[in-house]
Amino acid sequence: MGARVWGGWLLALGLAACGEPPEPPVTPPPPSSDGVSLTDVRVIELTPEQAAELRIETDTVRLRPLSYTVALPGEVYPAPGFFARVSAPISGRVVRVTANEGEPVRRGQVLLELESLEFANLAAEYLQARAEETYRRSQVERLATLVEKKISPRAALDKAQADLARAGAAVSAAYARLRALNIAEAQLEAWTAGETTRPVLPIHAPISGIIDAHDIDLGQSVEAYAPMMSILNPAEVLVKGFVSPEDAPLLRPGDPVRVGGQPFEREDLRAAVTTINPALDPANKSVTVNIRVKTRRGWPKPGQNVRLTLRIGSDAQAIRIPLSAVVYEGEQPVVFVRKSETTYERRPITVSRITSDEVIVGEGLREGEQIAVSQVFSLKAIGRFEQYAE
Repeated sequence: MGARVWGGWLLALGLAACGEPPEPPVTPPPPSSDGVSLTDVRVIELTPEQAAELRIETDTVRLRPLSYTVALPGEVYPAPGFFARVSAPISGRVVRVTANEGEPVRRGQVLLELESLEFANLAAEYLQARAEETYRRSQVERLATLVEKKISPRAALDKAQADLARAGAAVSAAYARLRALNIAEAQLEAWTAGETTRPVLPIHAPISGIIDAHDIDLGQSVEAYAPMMSILNPAEVLVKGFVSPEDAPLLRPGDPVRVGGQPFEREDLRAAVTTINPALDPANKSVTVNIRVKTRRGWPKPGQNVRLTLRIGSDAQAIRIPLSAVVYEGEQPVVFVRKSETTYERRPITVSRITSDEVIVGEGLREGEQIAVSQVFSLKAIGRFEQYAE
């Protein structure tokens, strides 16, 4: 009897090897569980010799917190606060350029200078207001002395003080308009002292970084708030990943993320989910997760695509088994439950999700059962032979 069964075993392997090529170790997406019969169970009997030859490894089925890894593509953008567009608040003509594409700049550094009639008028208003205020102050001081000596009436002093207040308000208004153009206090004092008479508007770098785009030339006329340059600080980027609506409810800000895809790097970048958008992306109907990443040696760069690996977890309990325990018969996922050293039960299951190394089981297994995690294709071949022999 043993020889006959062992011969059947060899025949089964021969059929698997010759009549039907071995199944590749690539698990297809989970099929729909509609119409799956979990009662289609068959028992596979091994001889002691077969059991010794196969040395089947098993694993215990356990309920564990629902946790799995998902891989998804990511798109790289400049991080908020690490990218700035440079424009001028008024129209003018470029008379000096001090920074060009690819050059590093510091926050507050002068990038270019504009010559502008509008700016010249604002400067003239400020100087006139300062001069008027100085005159009115001297009038008040003179009248105060005359009133004290009872030479001038009190009403003249009151009028002079009112005129001084109006002159001070005009200075404050002119000063505020110039400060809105980011004019430095030192430049205003230089005008007042007569050290310079050329009202040239300097445009400063709003952040530190590298000039990424340069859209103006010397002598070019520019309109107010038209883009002239952009500055990128490559120290940090924003990576957007797109998660399915089914996985998104299990994600939380702070969940760990690995960012990979850079050639010749042994380790992925480590980061965490920063924020999660509340609605679906209209283009791909997925949920956008935002991840701020500190770059390594200038990588990744805005505009690149990267590979994201997210660990999704929940307090909910689920049966998670090794991917190596599952085979497919057609579209039906199957595992082999150990009943004894020589007896295995072919058990159909439903699959909720397949990850890179695990299968999350919906139905078909109970906690504490032992399942085969090696030689499952051999068990499948033996089961087919026994079914054929019947």
